[in-house]
Amino acid sequence: MMDFIKYISVAFTALSLGFTGWLQYEKFRLDGEWHIDTCTIEADLKDYEGLHLAWRVFLSDDPLSAPVVGDGEKIEEAFQPIPSSGRYPVRLVGTKEINSVTLTGRFEGARRASTGRFEFHPTLSKRLFSGYIPFYQRNADVLDGSFAFTAGNARGPARAVRLTDGKMPEGVAAFACDTPERPEAEELPAVDLSQTPDTP
Repeated sequence: MMDFIKYISVAFTALSLGFTGWLQYEKFRLDGEWHIDTCTIEADLKDYEGLHLAWRVFLSDDPLSAPVVGDGEKIEEAFQPIPSSGRYPVRLVGTKEINSVTLTGRFEGARRASTGRFEFHPTLSKRLFSGYIPFYQRNADVLDGSFAFTAGNARGPARAVRLTDGKMPEGVAAFACDTPERPEAEELPAVDLSQTPDTP
């Protein structure tokens, strides 16, 4: 009798976890407009280190069969808007797992195209106790991860945020891009910026 109860308990736990995972998967949709930020931490070219880039893309996510696909354009560099004439397109295609998103893209440029890859996962936030397992919930509107581009062999952190009516949702912290620290011997000399006008 005890063995029967143990088997029933194990089976019920497995079904509960499976059902929970399925519910979480169904909630994890990517359709919509997204803002993707990147910050280059490592690159073959030193000029790329600390460089911020951002894209606005529209993703389509069919949970039944088709892969995740998207189109967009580069809209920012060093946190400054790029003029429309310099906004080169990007095309993305990828896959979605229960807790991860992989997107591979072709990035057009002024002289040549390059390719790149994003690895994202939903952010996590604590869930109020309600008897629901697991005791956290995924924020599928904010994805954290990393990127790697063929251009300059650049790589570093990346973040994707789903936009609401073309705007960032409230409560999302600004994306930070910290320039990698350089050894003291490579530090540039101080420059007097007192006569330099502020950037608008």
